[in-house]
Amino acid sequence: MQGDNQRLSDSLSNLRDLAASGPLTLGRFLDALNARGHAFVCLILGFPFLTPIPLPGVSIPFGVMIVVVAFCMAAGLPPWMPASWRDKKLPAELVVKALEFALKVLRKIEFLIKPRGQIFMKFPGVTRISGLAMAFCGGILAMPLPPGTNFPPALGVVLIAMGVLECDSVILGIGYLVAAINATVIGSIGLFGFEYVARLWHS
Repeated sequence: MQGDNQRLSDSLSNLRDLAASGPLTLGRFLDALNARGHAFVCLILGFPFLTPIPLPGVSIPFGVMIVVVAFCMAAGLPPWMPASWRDKKLPAELVVKALEFALKVLRKIEFLIKPRGQIFMKFPGVTRISGLAMAFCGGILAMPLPPGTNFPPALGVVLIAMGVLECDSVILGIGYLVAAINATVIGSIGLFGFEYVARLWHS
């Protein structure tokens, strides 16, 4: 499933250099991502939310794009986005900082990610299930939820994308588990309200 033989950290480094090279638009950013396919797009869109760097106003468009690209992945369609979004400017300085932080983290843990469980990874439904799971987590990112709630769904997106890109069924399985936890929390919020779930979480 991997788009090429380049390590994820190398691809991330190239993107950081791109973001630092000048004005950054969503279209320019995504054009650079598409070379490695749907999962890589979702990975990069989700990774910034795992950093402690605040990205105001970014979670909704990035979350929507994860939903669109992940659904395309599940349906076997090429990555797509509305033409009107291509000229949307991104905060290049914040994106660079987020990518630098993500790069440091990835380089420390990349040795843990390797092809495992090839029989499972070759199952035809894995791509579709992975796309739907990332789309669900992306939908949570796109919700106008309180600050500090972006990490759990972003973690699900990143783990699933890593598992797909590196053909690692262990990382992919952990990603599915995180997505399931997100579904449980969102379902509980829908039933009982955010304040109740927050009190229960901190009790």
